[in-house]
Amino acid sequence: MTWQEPVAAIIIGLAVVSLVRHLRGLFGNAGPDAEASCHGCDDCATETTATPPSPQIQTPSPPQSNRIH
Repeated sequence: MTWQEPVAAIIIGLAVVSLVRHLRGLFGNAGPDAEASCHGCDDCATETTATPPSPQIQTPSPPQSNRIH
């Protein structure tokens, strides 16, 4: 057994643990009375109570010339 095999096993193990934690975060609170998951962000409370931003008015840009200079 070379040194690469234990290193690869550790990396794969950490990847599996990370995947399980991510999936548990996605589907862990998927009960009928659970709120939507925001993946641990702090903006969820403000998003539901905040008013949507007003649309911005864009001024048209001047026409572009098709001639090659």
